Amino acid sequence: MKSIQRNEPPDCLGKQPKSQSWDDFKNSECHLALHAGLRQEQQALCCYCETNINDGDGHIEHIEPRTVNQKRIYDYTNLALSCNGGNAKHCGHYKDNRQRNPGYKWNAARFSSPHDPETCLLFTYDKQSGKICPTKANQDTSGYMIGYLGLNCPSLQERRRSHASRLIDALTEQPGVETRNFLCEYYLKPDTDNYLQSFYSLSKAILEP
Repeated sequence: MKSIQRNEPPDCLGKQPKSQSWDDFKNSECHLALHAGLRQEQQALCCYCETNINDGDGHIEHIEPRTVNQKRIYDYTNLALSCNGGNAKHCGHYKDNRQRNPGYKWNAARFSSPHDPETCLLFTYDKQSGKICPTKANQDTSGYMIGYLGLNCPSLQERRRSHASRLIDALTEQPGVETRNFLCEYYLKPDTDNYLQSFYSLSKAILEP
């Protein structure tokens, strides 16, 4: 989970009526501006799984769910951009879905925000299977988040496994500094729009161990 460096929220966000419903806000120009700003801030990566979010895709995520704390609906520190999780199999649409994810619910004491620079230290990867695994930094928190967000659902795990395999094969077939530098440039550096490729943290673990 890549740490997110925060930008300034759009001015319109602070002007939203406190009594306004989120559904009404979703039809506003401010929602579009907020979505675009969060995508730029996150370099087009999902705040949880690091898959690419294309323009207009994904959804604005309330890290602390709206059902838990209505006061934070328009709180920028509680907002991020999440992918839609492949029909709600992982990430924002999955985490608070009681039918799909009955074993977990919001626990502020066990959740580490993607905006916290320490969060990225909680996870490592099994490059052979594509699993995301807890580190020793805080196994309770990392294990909880993996389950709560569905970060090891089969489809996501397979996408990470395939990505790792491609990188490892490239390094094996054409070993050398030039190949590694090319891969680092493509997978670890933002493009001209300041966007990154999917699975930045996994790429970094392989290319800059």
